[in-house]
Amino acid sequence: MQARDMSQQTDALIDLVYAAIFGEASWQSFMEHSRSLIPNGQTVLVLHDRASGTGAFALAGGLDEGLVRRYNREYFAINPWTDHALIRPLRKVMQADEMLPREQLLRTQFYHEYLRPQDVVTGLGVTLSREQDRHCFFSIVGCDADEEHMEGAKRAIAKLVPHLSRAFESRKVPLPVADASSGTLRIDALLKVIAADQNALAMIDETEALSVNSLGRLCCRDADLLRILQQVLAGTTEGPVVHHGHLKRRDGALPLRACIFRPGRRGGDIFGGMDCVIRLSNPARSLQDAARAFCRMHRLSGAEANIVEALINGLSLDQIAAGRGTSTDTVRTQLKNVYMKSGCHRQADIVRHVAVMTGPTDPI
Repeated sequence: MQARDMSQQTDALIDLVYAAIFGEASWQSFMEHSRSLIPNGQTVLVLHDRASGTGAFALAGGLDEGLVRRYNREYFAINPWTDHALIRPLRKVMQADEMLPREQLLRTQFYHEYLRPQDVVTGLGVTLSREQDRHCFFSIVGCDADEEHMEGAKRAIAKLVPHLSRAFESRKVPLPVADASSGTLRIDALLKVIAADQNALAMIDETEALSVNSLGRLCCRDADLLRILQQVLAGTTEGPVVHHGHLKRRDGALPLRACIFRPGRRGGDIFGGMDCVIRLSNPARSLQDAARAFCRMHRLSGAEANIVEALINGLSLDQIAAGRGTSTDTVRTQLKNVYMKSGCHRQADIVRHVAVMTGPTDPI
């Protein structure tokens, strides 16, 4: 595949990622289209729990249901690539031969019983998420291709990684179901609102940066955000354009997250046009989930986890102690344990780390 074709295909896959996030297409569509990156491609999104030794294909492209069930039931436990996937650098795309020499793979039961019947001998993989003992991998396997083709496919997946990671971190994989913590609106080149759900309109009311006037036009009072919107709507590139950032809220609560997206030329067919799509989300509503993830990651005890969740809710150490019927000194001791386990040094560090775990933090 020529470099230009590979680049155009990568842009189309990025469009599909955001189409899935925004509910315009299914994740299965992304999995099927990404198969063509290498010959005889089969794509999988794997969720693995290292503590229990269990794992399964959460999504698969190019595999029938029988093969998926057989892998989950029989072959996951003997997949020689798994151990390497658990320790490879996070979000670094690696070829199968970099993780396990080909001659060793060809001697395994996994190759002879599972891979060879499907004409699979190599592939590319990346670890998207690593949270304590839970891992998420995206992989594509297939038959051999020349070195130039595999390098091109490797670059393509590397370009996809930040978008897939954001989707996973925002809990949009594999089921991108809208909830009260997010909303979407579409605007045209003149900033006219083409469509908006109730969640998006409610969030716009929470910020001074955006409003919708009586003519249905989006008004932006944030100079930096307006500049980005104008650049995105100008459509000077053929590929998709993505910006992530934050919008201040009137009440001083955690800023809203904003994802500004314009599909590429090919992605316009998926979205029904080249309009700009804005996804707003409220990180405060996912803080409790992030706090629990933070506690699991650092293996905090129940009492220590209770302190983290209380800090997230804005309580002081004295208030935490009073609520638990213990002394403030006891709470301070447990807080020191949290610092030691997590590497944080202040209460503000804990709150910041938890907030970061709710999703992307790229500035606009």
